[in-house]
Amino acid sequence: MAIKKSSSPLRVLADLSMFFCILLTPICSATPATAPATLLQVKSSLTDPEGVLSGWSPEADVCSWHGITCRPGEVGIVTGLNLSGYGLSGVIPLAIGGLISVESIDLSSNSLTGPIPPELGMLENLRTLLLFSNSLTGTVPPELGLLKNLEVLRIGDNRLHGEIPPQLGNCTEMETLGLAYCQLNGTIPGELGNLRRLQHLALDNNTLTGGIPEQLAGCASLLVLSVADNKLQGTIPSFIGSFSDLQSLNLANNQFSGGIPVEIGNLSSLTYLNLLGNGLTGAIPEELNRQSQLQVLDLSMNNISGKLSISAARLKNLKYLVLSGNLLDGAIPEDLCASDSSSLENLFLAGNNLGGGIEALLNCGSLQAIDVSNNSLTGAIPTSIDRLSGLINLALHHNSFTGVLPPQIGNLSNLEILSLFHNGLTGEIPPEIGRLQKLKLLFLYENQMSGSIPDELTDCTSLEEVDFFGNHFHGPIPERIGNLKNLAVLQLRQNDLSGPIPASLGECRSLQALALADNRLSGALPETLGQLAELSVVTLYNNSLEGPLPESLFQLKNLTVINFSHNRFSGSLVPVLGSSSLAVLALTNNSFSGVIPAAVAWSRNMVRLQLGGNRLAGAIPAELGNLTRLSMLDLSFNNLSGDIPAELSNCAQLTHLKLDGNSLTGSVPSWLGGLRSLGELDLSSNALTGGIPADLGNCSSLLKLSLGDNHLSGSIPPEIGRLTSLNVLNLNKNSLAGAIPPALRQCNKLYELRLSENALEGSIPPELGQLSELQVILDLSRNRLSGEIPASLGDLVKLERLNLSSNRLDGEIPPLLLQLTSLHLLNLSDNLLSGAVPAGLSGFPAASFAGNELCGAPLPRCAPSSPRRLPGTEVAAIVAGIAVVSTAVCVALLYTMLRVWSNWRAVSVSSSDGEESAHGGGRDKWGAAGDGKYWKVGSPVSSSAEEKHSSGSETSVIHGKSTEAAGDAKS
Repeated sequence: MAIKKSSSPLRVLADLSMFFCILLTPICSATPATAPATLLQVKSSLTDPEGVLSGWSPEADVCSWHGITCRPGEVGIVTGLNLSGYGLSGVIPLAIGGLISVESIDLSSNSLTGPIPPELGMLENLRTLLLFSNSLTGTVPPELGLLKNLEVLRIGDNRLHGEIPPQLGNCTEMETLGLAYCQLNGTIPGELGNLRRLQHLALDNNTLTGGIPEQLAGCASLLVLSVADNKLQGTIPSFIGSFSDLQSLNLANNQFSGGIPVEIGNLSSLTYLNLLGNGLTGAIPEELNRQSQLQVLDLSMNNISGKLSISAARLKNLKYLVLSGNLLDGAIPEDLCASDSSSLENLFLAGNNLGGGIEALLNCGSLQAIDVSNNSLTGAIPTSIDRLSGLINLALHHNSFTGVLPPQIGNLSNLEILSLFHNGLTGEIPPEIGRLQKLKLLFLYENQMSGSIPDELTDCTSLEEVDFFGNHFHGPIPERIGNLKNLAVLQLRQNDLSGPIPASLGECRSLQALALADNRLSGALPETLGQLAELSVVTLYNNSLEGPLPESLFQLKNLTVINFSHNRFSGSLVPVLGSSSLAVLALTNNSFSGVIPAAVAWSRNMVRLQLGGNRLAGAIPAELGNLTRLSMLDLSFNNLSGDIPAELSNCAQLTHLKLDGNSLTGSVPSWLGGLRSLGELDLSSNALTGGIPADLGNCSSLLKLSLGDNHLSGSIPPEIGRLTSLNVLNLNKNSLAGAIPPALRQCNKLYELRLSENALEGSIPPELGQLSELQVILDLSRNRLSGEIPASLGDLVKLERLNLSSNRLDGEIPPLLLQLTSLHLLNLSDNLLSGAVPAGLSGFPAASFAGNELCGAPLPRCAPSSPRRLPGTEVAAIVAGIAVVSTAVCVALLYTMLRVWSNWRAVSVSSSDGEESAHGGGRDKWGAAGDGKYWKVGSPVSSSAEEKHSSGSETSVIHGKSTEAAGDAKS
């Protein structure tokens, strides 16, 4: 069987109420007579620190109980419960739903926790429910939608979450709905548009999304609409212009976009319009000038462009005009104000692109605050600025104003803030400024002002902050500076002030920050500075102050920052160690002496300790290891001795460790590899021994590693190649041996590499040519490197200095070095290089190539046909070849001579035999007749011819071999 769906949300709520009646029979059976018992249940669930509920007793008439209101003329009919602002805590009990006759409940401004009871939906007579400003949690009960007579619901400023229940749209008598300052999300329910009587809707400071629903147009009686500080999007709906009675519209700090609807100009009753902090674009609608009742207009922090079209002359009631942080351009309009009718008191136009001068503002006679900072305004500060006699705040900073500060500024007797910094003002501070008895803040920094600081300034006895940083003021600090009893900040840094620090400064007992750095101050610090008990920051660096520090400084227990660097102070450090709150102690480049006191470690929040460039002696205190937040430790260029204390390994946040220029001994500690945040490690110019620990390769953030000028030995660990962020590697002036590890190529951000004056050997790794960022120097001089200069060094196109001198490098200078177009220092001297200097390097001095076998500019010219000097191995091979060929020729000649002799002997024997045969006339031994052929063959003539032929052939062969041998010898 199909289940019939509920016809309306009201039916659902009715079913829910019946369900609650079953569960909560006492509540459903409640009558006016049960109110005292119900109220006592309420009392039992609350903690009452002020005892306001002590009179709630069954023996007393309920209508006499504190906070209880009864219906006039009727006994015991409770209509009101008001316990607002009594500091009550606890939860709101479910039993409160039994107060069926109650019309008003006010439990606001207490410390109540827990959820809002849904049982409140049973109170059908309830007209006012005020639970705001507690710590209630949970969601907004949809059961509140059953309260048909509810007129005021204010439950904001709690910890409520979830969505706004659409059932609230059923409370058709609702006039005020306050859900602001909670943690509500979701969208604004369109059902709220059913609240035709609604006058105040406050949903601000939640995390609502979506847009303003169109149904909200039904709330035609709205007087106040505030949805500020949410995440609402879309355009501002034009129907808002139909709320004819609307007095306050606050849509600030959302994500609205598009233009400002011109229909808003129809809101003739509007007194407050705030659209700040959105993404609105376009121009300011001219129609806004029709809102004659408008008192506050805030369109700041948007992307509004165009001209400043608001006229305070037409908006006669306008007191606050806030247009800061937009894209407005052009000049400030002349008709912004009419001197007789304008009520404008506060004008904020900061952070736009406005130009021109500020003369138009002089017509706004009611102005009390002007902020036109961060624009492009020009010209001089008008001499008639004193027409604005009611001016309290004047902020013209971050513009391009020029000229002098007019003396008429002294006529603004109500002025409390004068902010003119970051302009182009010149000239002196007018003495008339001393008339400004109410002046609290005076900011003139980052101008071009000069002259002395007038003594009259010390008459401005209300001054709390003075900042003249970055000008050209000279002369002394006014002797009567101590008159400024309320002074909290005195910033005179980066001027040309001279003379001593006045002793009267100690009378500025409210002083918290004193910055006198970057001047020409001299003399000793006055003992009276010890009276500045509130002093937190003091910077005196870059002056000529001298002498020992006054012992009274030890009394300054609130000091957090001390910077006395670059002065001439001497004596002990103890006077500046009275505070245990120091975060920065910078005393570099003075003449402090003695040991480093262990008391330095009292300030456990220290982040910077800089004592370099003094005359401190003794060991580094192990107590410094207690400074676990330390990021910079600089003890360089002192007379410190002993080992580097292992306790410093506790300073795991160190980014800069500078111990160079001392007389430290022992080895480079391997625990340094555990300082993973270390960006600079400088231990150079000490007497450290041993090897470079491979653990340093774990300092992955290291930018500078300098271990030069020590007594280190062993090889360069290849683990250094893991320092891929390294910019500077300096290992010079040690006794390092072995090869340069090719792994250094992984340090591909190196721009300075110094390995000179060691005992490194082997060849220069070609991989160094991959260090493409190498710029400052590559210095491998004064080692034992051999082999040729790698051509890959020509890829270091950013390199400015290359020093390979005093090694054993041989071969020619690679032509690829001509690619080093940034090179301005080259030293290849004292090696075994040979050949011609490449023409592109001829601009370097002859000393760059001295001590080699080189020629060509800038050295003497190379000989035109100078035979090549053969290496010894080639000479030996040629000599051996000649010896072999000569032996072969001799053997051949001997063989030929033996053949000739043998043939001659054979011919002679044949001739003798022939003669005997002829004379015998008989046959030869072969039985042949002697017909004369034998004679012819064996005759001396034939033999001579044959011998001649044979000799010619032999001679030809011999000559050929000789020629070939000679050719071999020649070749």
